[in-house]
Amino acid sequence: MATRLLVLPRLSYRSVSLLLLMAALLGLAIADLRVTALDPWLELRRLLTGLLHTDVLAVEARSLVLTVAFAVVGVGIGATAGLALALVFPHVRAVRVLCAFLRSVHEMFWALLLINVTGLSPTTGILAIALPYSGIFAKVFSEMIEEADLAAVRVLPKATSTISAFAFARLPELTEQFKNYTLYRLECGLRSTLVLGFIGLPTIGFQLESYFRQGNYAQASGLLLSFYVLIGTRRLWARAATLPLLIAGSIAALAFLTDSLGGGSIAAESPLANGRGTRIILTFPRSDGR
Repeated sequence: MATRLLVLPRLSYRSVSLLLLMAALLGLAIADLRVTALDPWLELRRLLTGLLHTDVLAVEARSLVLTVAFAVVGVGIGATAGLALALVFPHVRAVRVLCAFLRSVHEMFWALLLINVTGLSPTTGILAIALPYSGIFAKVFSEMIEEADLAAVRVLPKATSTISAFAFARLPELTEQFKNYTLYRLECGLRSTLVLGFIGLPTIGFQLESYFRQGNYAQASGLLLSFYVLIGTRRLWARAATLPLLIAGSIAALAFLTDSLGGGSIAAESPLANGRGTRIILTFPRSDGR
């Protein structure tokens, strides 16, 4: 006797979207959306007022420099490791699995893992960016290499090694693509570095979180504005001519401007805007005394 197979109806894109919308509305109906602020409208008004009255003088040059330094060094190490992995990426399955694992974990989670090993140190911030970025660079660089024109490779002698063939026949054609993608990743690295400040690294993100917790919205607005300017002017200060100075300056900044960080404790001291404090303190007094 023939058995009948249960065939599920195929859902259209519209039907799936409708089901997701209904699930979202159901979740919204049972979600706990209570506002715990004493006067949320007053707090919102204070927030908007602070954002409109930007306090640029509250921005520390040290936090800006370290934000750029962590991004430059982390992305640089990630790009170098990614290029090395890209050469064997299509041929070695273990490398593909490793790169997929590295890029599947967000920079914040890498930082939370590394902080238990390397402490609140520059190593934590650099590796938190370099590890996932190396997996991303390996995949993208490998695809660029595979899609490149092989005309120059075909004219090489048969005894040419793989490394020599890549360096002299393929790399000159791919250099511009590698450079453009690395600069794009540098912008992503700047945003990742800001987020890493939320775990205590002395970047713009650390000051931003502190100002928001204290209710100093004008100072927070100044930090946001400075970060937007930093991203918007990237083409002016991150170019081939300034790259050696940028790398050397970033390494020097991480060596001499992070001496206050602890090497093995999450509770190491990090600078606040108006003094020094311990990162484990989660409640800050408000600027208006409330």
